Amino acid sequence: MPYFKYRGKRKYEYELANGQFNPENLDPDLRQVFGVLRELGVKVIYCRYNGGGDEGFAQFSGVKLEDRIIEFDDLKYQLAEGSLGSQTSQYLRNYYRYLGEPSREQRVEFFLDLLADSLAICLLGQYYGTGEYSMKGSFRANLETGEIIDEQRQ
Repeated sequence: MPYFKYRGKRKYEYELANGQFNPENLDPDLRQVFGVLRELGVKVIYCRYNGGGDEGFAQFSGVKLEDRIIEFDDLKYQLAEGSLGSQTSQYLRNYYRYLGEPSREQRVEFFLDLLADSLAICLLGQYYGTGEYSMKGSFRANLETGEIIDEQRQ
């Protein structure tokens, strides 16, 4: 598991992690997101995480198809035209309760970030956002093998 290990006077050292996920163990909403990405031909997804202190979060940043990488903003608009643009869930309703009705792009962004957070938990552990240390990084998840690889961010 990656972490910044305390070494004396507030100096920390980073250790890389790796993890595994099984699509069958994902929340039903996230299994649908996984399915949409696989139908699109996505092989690998890229995400960023930030943890430590009192909370942790992860964000989706892009995907790799067979022959090219698609950045998050381009992917978001592409997926908004499909089923993810109209998908809803209790998580989405709770998040947007006071913000008004989300756009199709906001729905897609919400569900992709939710997938990123779920994969970050598989990589970093349930409580990656708590502790005395702070960690930032990125990871990639192979949708074919379920392998999650941590990539330290400088």
